[in-house]
Amino acid sequence: MRQPRNFVPDRCYHLISRIANRAFYFGEEERTGFVARMWRVAYFSCVEVLAYCVMCNHFHILAYVPPPRELAEEEVLARVRTLYFGERLADFERTWAALARSGDTERRRAFLARFTRRMWNASEFMKTLKQSSSQSFNARRRHAGTMWESRFRARMVMPDEKAELMKVAGYIDRNPVKAGLAKWPDQYRWCGFAAACAGDVRCQEGYRFIYTFAPVDWHRAKELHVISIGLALKELEDDPEAMAASGSHGGNRLSVSADRLESIRMRRWEAADDALPNRVPRLLDRGSRRVAHDILVILSDGPKRPAEVRETLGIASSNYFTARYITPLKDVGLIEPVDVASLHSPRQAYKLTPKGRKALA
Repeated sequence: MRQPRNFVPDRCYHLISRIANRAFYFGEEERTGFVARMWRVAYFSCVEVLAYCVMCNHFHILAYVPPPRELAEEEVLARVRTLYFGERLADFERTWAALARSGDTERRRAFLARFTRRMWNASEFMKTLKQSSSQSFNARRRHAGTMWESRFRARMVMPDEKAELMKVAGYIDRNPVKAGLAKWPDQYRWCGFAAACAGDVRCQEGYRFIYTFAPVDWHRAKELHVISIGLALKELEDDPEAMAASGSHGGNRLSVSADRLESIRMRRWEAADDALPNRVPRLLDRGSRRVAHDILVILSDGPKRPAEVRETLGIASSNYFTARYITPLKDVGLIEPVDVASLHSPRQAYKLTPKGRKALA
């Protein structure tokens, strides 16, 4: 009997699944469709895709699952309508219309709860993605049964373990080079790095999330990710058996020493924590004290909306920023909302409390 796996929110997960018997079912059309489906399922599941690569017989996804939050009825409907289409969407709309006409609020709430229970969960995200992919493939190719090898593999990484996230993302994007399908990942259409280089803002924000141990825009995140890819390829080149198995030789590779990459990481981590004034309180269990300090400094100039603060700091994910910084800073009484009557308004701004100003005095 399988042991249940505990997937919790506010974590990053490296998710991997292979096609049964490692068959090469994914041609160009299938890979393109899978990427589009992945984004729809991610939106429905309230999951943020940070990096991905879809190969001919397996795929990798690095995803962040944010903490659950209360969704307005309209947002739940929008997420479901993004996931479904055709007759299934028509069935959903008919059921919802009938519930709306009935005026039974409890039944409507229970109906939507069937969908919200599947959100903010890495396992449900993968289940929905793999099932919908199998159904689509079977319908088009007259195939029967599942197309996937048993259960997917998953490895958890804390969102603040930036060095590990960098390593995982570099490993994911090296796949097409390792397989000899491209000389560099930006030439392989079915990976997040190529999409980000082509201007996909969703993918650019994913890499910014990975590299936000310091304020970065996409161009700086790209520079840092090139180093991570180079290190991942260097590890492959140092393993002759892996190189021979991959069938990959040569190519436009960046030669980066492990010492150089580690030096870059250490300089940024030192700047993130060791340089803090001693008087800044230990605010956060898992967030960066340096970022918390910088937020207080930014708000010392006057109230600002979280989006404005995130833009200044170069942090892409609003869910991550709220869970790791805004809520903890508010809970310890260093910041407070300006409009207490509209706590969940998208226009809400935050300001320093007297306690917060004292911490910076």
